[in-house]
Amino acid sequence: METLIIGQGYNLKKNTSVAEELIKQFKSKRYTSFTCLVAFASRGGISPLTPYIREAKANGMQIKIILGVDQKGTSKEALEEVLSWDVDAKIYHTDSVNIFHPKIYLFENEDIFTLIVGSNNLTEMGLVKNIECSLLIKDIVSNQVHNDFYVYWKKILDGSEEALIDITQKNIDDLCYDEIVPSDEQRAKKYDDGSDKKLVEKEKRCSFVKGRLQKLPQGFSISRRVKIAVNNSAKAAKKNSQNKYKYQNILDNVLIAEIGGGPRWKQVNFPVDIFENFFGAHRGDNSYQIELQNVSEGGNSGDVEIRQAVSVKSRNYRFEINCQETQGPYPGDVNRPIGIFIKTDNSKFLYTVLLPEHCNYEKIKEYLYRESKNKDRELKRAIVHTEAMHALYPELID
Repeated sequence: METLIIGQGYNLKKNTSVAEELIKQFKSKRYTSFTCLVAFASRGGISPLTPYIREAKANGMQIKIILGVDQKGTSKEALEEVLSWDVDAKIYHTDSVNIFHPKIYLFENEDIFTLIVGSNNLTEMGLVKNIECSLLIKDIVSNQVHNDFYVYWKKILDGSEEALIDITQKNIDDLCYDEIVPSDEQRAKKYDDGSDKKLVEKEKRCSFVKGRLQKLPQGFSISRRVKIAVNNSAKAAKKNSQNKYKYQNILDNVLIAEIGGGPRWKQVNFPVDIFENFFGAHRGDNSYQIELQNVSEGGNSGDVEIRQAVSVKSRNYRFEINCQETQGPYPGDVNRPIGIFIKTDNSKFLYTVLLPEHCNYEKIKEYLYRESKNKDRELKRAIVHTEAMHALYPELID
């Protein structure tokens, strides 16, 4: 028998996490089944496992997921991501005061098993960043621990437990309507950043240091999205406006670029490497086109703009943009406009333009100047991972 303590979030030099262990077990391809019983789940914890689940399923792995929805700890988006896996997936919930609170991950084949039991929920914080601890046990299936697991959880595992319901779109929508399941944004306010707490206007008696967060392990990549505002239905408005946004999936990299000056600043110039490697154009070929769509500060989307690549002999490479911000005068060279270009497909992009008065302008400018490799006199540009942009501008990238 092998045993291992999986510490997480405290000794950052170790950089160990349950997320890393889950990825390791999936990648090993030695197991034929995966079972998890977990209390809370968010899209940030579920979506990074999607590629591993889909590959394992394609290789014949049997997958069983049991999630809790108590205390608004599991989000609508997490349940919908699990639904997309098309596996044996259920919710355990009762109207009793006690809650469904296990955190169990089990990999098996006919000979051996690996069991992870501890405090780690299926959330980004729970799998990577929180200070957590779990025990990993690996042994042959004749081990009494393996037998005891199946004896104790028998009715939940065989599906005969009456408190189980299938994860279907109808059940997800009904749980949202009944205010049992929140949106990911509402869940994060409650559990991840605590921004739903009321501020108390009094001096604190206790002060604490600000702890550091553990980085995501390699291969644990959250699929980020852009939030686009939509008109709410009367039903959605009544129920906390849970359908306030629709979401557009995006690729991993985002371009942050200063926009040059003058009355023609709608014609945004780029270095040839960005023109070709980010936008997919080719120098000298003016037949190439891309789709651009503006997303405003409030999340409203503009019309799709079909834009032709412009490449001239003076080594000028550009695309034209057209949004509310570009209708006004150029704000000047001290605080240039900043464009954020987000790739959704090979030749499709969302973009937003930040002027100096934008609430996120200063911190994004500071980050751009720190990350840019351009010479001092050149416009600053940087291609960054969506995780960085999510941290800088979470209102835009979810």
